[in-house]
Amino acid sequence: MRHAYAIFWYLLSRLSVALSALLLLPLALSQQDVLTGAVARVTGASGTWMTGKAVAVSGAPAGLYIYGVPLLVAVATGAMFRHLGREHKRPLTLAEGALFAVLAWPYLAWIGAMPFALSGRLSPLDAFFESMSSFTATGLSNFDYVAGALPPSLVLWHGLMNWLGGLTFVVMLVTVLPQVSGCFGITLTARQSVYFSPVWRKMHQSIWQGLAVYGGLTVIFIGVFLALGLTPLRALLLALTTISTAGSGAASAFSMGAAGQSPALEAAGCCMMLVTGGNFLLYWKCIARRSPRLLWADAELRAALAIAAACSLLVALHLALTGTYPLLTALRHGAFHVISFFTTAGFSSVDASAWPDFDRYVLFLLAFLGGCIGSPAGGLKVVRLLVLAKLTAQELRRTLHPHMVVSVRLDGLAVPDKVVGRMLAFFFLAAAFFFFGTIAIAASGVAILPAMGLSAGCLTSTGQVALLLGLPGTAALAPATKAVAIFLMLAGRAGIFSLLMLGAIGGESVRKKW
Repeated sequence: MRHAYAIFWYLLSRLSVALSALLLLPLALSQQDVLTGAVARVTGASGTWMTGKAVAVSGAPAGLYIYGVPLLVAVATGAMFRHLGREHKRPLTLAEGALFAVLAWPYLAWIGAMPFALSGRLSPLDAFFESMSSFTATGLSNFDYVAGALPPSLVLWHGLMNWLGGLTFVVMLVTVLPQVSGCFGITLTARQSVYFSPVWRKMHQSIWQGLAVYGGLTVIFIGVFLALGLTPLRALLLALTTISTAGSGAASAFSMGAAGQSPALEAAGCCMMLVTGGNFLLYWKCIARRSPRLLWADAELRAALAIAAACSLLVALHLALTGTYPLLTALRHGAFHVISFFTTAGFSSVDASAWPDFDRYVLFLLAFLGGCIGSPAGGLKVVRLLVLAKLTAQELRRTLHPHMVVSVRLDGLAVPDKVVGRMLAFFFLAAAFFFFGTIAIAASGVAILPAMGLSAGCLTSTGQVALLLGLPGTAALAPATKAVAIFLMLAGRAGIFSLLMLGAIGGESVRKKW
């Protein structure tokens, strides 16, 4: 008998396979970890979680327990999902697409949280928060992964969660989201070079194309970091977090360790973040047609580079004029942070929370943009801003010349009214969720500016925004605050429209039954 949600279950089974394969890496590395049974504490508003009790042994047995249990769970659930999705070779339905776009993230976070909970380092809620933040590339964390406070295996697992979360988002971009909602304009960037189809054979081909670009860039990033003198493990971790736009707010992430800050490493990071914030569909189009000129021919990419350059100069000049840094240093740190927040990577080279209010609010607004629409970055995307700016200009012309027939065009192509309407709806929904999140977080006891930062950071997958606006950290947040943050991270990464559509489908199903 064919299952009604076969493709949904089959896609979840593929995620389970990926999780199982990646869990083998920290499992192997854990054999070198020194995990003691000493009692440590992570104290917050949610209570003090005693660590060390769950892991009373060290070395290999502890690693087998911490990573073996989630590995077995991933394999078992994957086998069950594969059985339920055995009849998957048919077109994807709207309900299946919405289900996968939303429920894939809680499933990933559930498995990913197990090593933190089983090691006794975090409570179950904190572990789920940590895992959801990692998979959604938000960058909020209870730990400083750069400082070396955690064993290498847990640090590696954190990086792998970032990487898999970014890859999952790219896969959704080329398979599920265009079928669910048209991704509010993602089809504009395809230019007929990527064919979105609900048929599994075409979806499978698109998945491998996205994996080729994403995996290829990861390998290139690792090679560049190795050439700049980073150790193999650190080069791997930094590449995983950079390609997924899941940067750490720790200022030492782009440093040379004891040698301090490295301008060359920061410059390489800026280039990599710009690449990651670009359109992966456009990259594949250039590869398929063997025409790099197509990059500059894209209006969205040109606009993104112009925004990054203009804001970098603006922030740098203000930092220099206010005496925060000398001019050259201001240019260096200003450009790094503008690119970091614009692409929602969230890396820092210095403590930007001490900058003047003007510069911090520029970074805050840039996080809402989020680079190009076909990238792993969060945010609203430049192409939507372009279309709405053109729509505003056309409406002004229509007011001056009522009988003139005008249309919104991008790269010489007319933008359908349906797509423009979806973009307007997306802007309204994003604003509504931002204000809802801010009010809910403020109601739990967080001051208004940090509440705005946390809400914006979770929605745009740029957790560093919360620290930029004064949030001291996440460990002391109340359980209710973390629950709201988890919901906002899910809404931001799954797509607000997909989340609401899933609720509408569920409500319609209930009405039919009654």
